[in-house]
Amino acid sequence: MIEWLTDTLLATGALMALALVLRRPVARWFGPGAAYALWALPMIRLVLPPLALPRGLLPRFEFGVEHVTAAAAGTQGALPVDAVASTAPVAAMPVAELAAVAPVEPGLLAQVPWGTVALCVWLGGAMLFLAWRTVTYRWMRRDLLAGARLVARSGAVRIVETPAITAPLAFGVTDKVVALPMGFLAEADSETSDFAIAHEMEHHAGGDLLALIAMQPLFALHWFNPIGWAAWRAVRGDQEAACDSRVMAGRSRAERASYGRLIASLAGGTRLGLAAPMAGPLSGEKPIIHRLKALTRKDVTPARRVLARSLFALAIVAVPATATVSYAAMDEADVPRPPAPPALPPAVPAAPASATVEPIAAADLPEPPEAPEAPEAPAAPEWGQAARAVPPVPPVPPVPPVAPSRVMIDRTVALEADAARRSADGERRAAQAQRRADEALARAPKVEETVSADGRRRTISIVRQDGSRKVERQMTLDEDCPADSRRHEARSEANGTRASVVICTGEPKAARQAAVNAIRSARASVAANRDLDARVRAEILADLDREMADAQKEARGS
Repeated sequence: MIEWLTDTLLATGALMALALVLRRPVARWFGPGAAYALWALPMIRLVLPPLALPRGLLPRFEFGVEHVTAAAAGTQGALPVDAVASTAPVAAMPVAELAAVAPVEPGLLAQVPWGTVALCVWLGGAMLFLAWRTVTYRWMRRDLLAGARLVARSGAVRIVETPAITAPLAFGVTDKVVALPMGFLAEADSETSDFAIAHEMEHHAGGDLLALIAMQPLFALHWFNPIGWAAWRAVRGDQEAACDSRVMAGRSRAERASYGRLIASLAGGTRLGLAAPMAGPLSGEKPIIHRLKALTRKDVTPARRVLARSLFALAIVAVPATATVSYAAMDEADVPRPPAPPALPPAVPAAPASATVEPIAAADLPEPPEAPEAPEAPAAPEWGQAARAVPPVPPVPPVPPVAPSRVMIDRTVALEADAARRSADGERRAAQAQRRADEALARAPKVEETVSADGRRRTISIVRQDGSRKVERQMTLDEDCPADSRRHEARSEANGTRASVVICTGEPKAARQAAVNAIRSARASVAANRDLDARVRAEILADLDREMADAQKEARGS
């Protein structure tokens, strides 16, 4: 048990350190959801039982020990030291030798079982950590629900307004609650309140609160480890970023900018242990910056999503390699032992010297019992007799052929003639259908599609023959042209009729300008928020300035 606990502590600590190193690159390549999934690896290792393997898989080493003997000069033989010490009288030994022979008792510190003390302190701290988390969660729930007012209900989730918080948050596993600040629905605009409620509802739908509670034993084992506390802050940040990506999946750039402005305005809100506030944890490595940066990235492509799932499956398969392996599961009784040597026959006692040995005659020996006679086996019958015992089977006479009657012949001829007539009619009808199909195919319009090298311009040409005239129509779908631009149409007549239509399918100019305005508004909100640190505010403003410059460039390029 102690070996499994120590191995679990080391393995989970190493996996948490690995997740802390890989979470940023994984989030950039595969999205925030993949970075949040990395924290499942130490949880899998936590619940992994020890593996019991047979003892014979490892070589077994045995060492022989020879007794050291000391010889005295001038003696015929050598006696062991223990024998000399035991035979020598104690009174004849000097005082120095008596002090060397007498056992020395260890000191007080050497008698303390430090391993047991360290184990008790470690497990006791883990139990106190779990008790502290449980008590603080109950206090938090009591304070949040005190004075709360129910404003709505969505399925099994209650939406309340409470004066105990300044930012929306979600809590509860069995009794699910979304808590809003008092008067939030009346003061905030509809889009802001919808985003806030959607974020907290996604926490309940994704099981984020259950995951936080299930991970408490892992962090309880690492209550003294700085890596564990850093991992806890990283888990909270990755969970919020993953929830943001799920809420903003498939949303437009303007909606993402509005959502980022909402997150920035709620920065500096409450931070509770087992709740999920929308403002998120602000300690550690500035997670608010990473959340805003994640909102500016595009959705993960299907190819990267498949690659991320494959790598995660390989990581899960590799986790059992860190399990505690025990080779003492099989008892020594299971290992075959060589058979014991046969016992020696008892020694024959020697005859006394005065006794005389008389020879034994053969007639005096008892006769051995006669063996019983074996019963005679019955004689097998001869081959000829067995063959004569089974009578032969007479052959079956052949059935004489039945001569066909005149009626059957006439019916057969009629069926063949009918089949030939139907075959001729079918061939004639098939030829007519093929001729009509060829004529319809000749009159049918021909459709051709061409795509530009960059794939942003598709041209569809439809050509049909209308008597002696050739009618051609072209339709071009251009993604580089803004959708709110005027469509271009051109008509010309040369040996027929030709029409060309250009349909613009690119991002509208109004949407690009709206994105610029939304980023500018978000920058103003961050600049006006004095709860943020000056350096953090400067980094956020620099990122928003770059995004606004890119958006303005795209708007001018349209």
